[in-house]
Amino acid sequence: MVKRLELRFKSGEGKTKVIGVDQPIENLDPLVAQAAMEEIINQDMFEVEGIKPFVEIKDARYVTRTVENIIEEV
Repeated sequence: MVKRLELRFKSGEGKTKVIGVDQPIENLDPLVAQAAMEEIINQDMFEVEGIKPFVEIKDARYVTRTVENIIEEV
């Protein structure tokens, strides 16, 4: 099973933008995640073609997926 933390933001266009963290800390305190996301927004260091990708917190979530090989690497 592979777990990933997704920090999801609204962009200046109202679209959802995601920062993904592989192998995150388990049971992250929501206040810690919120503080980190607020810091990303407040640093205002990202802009793509004149649009800010991280202007508002949407949510944060863990995403888990299961990978099952049917043919092993040879």
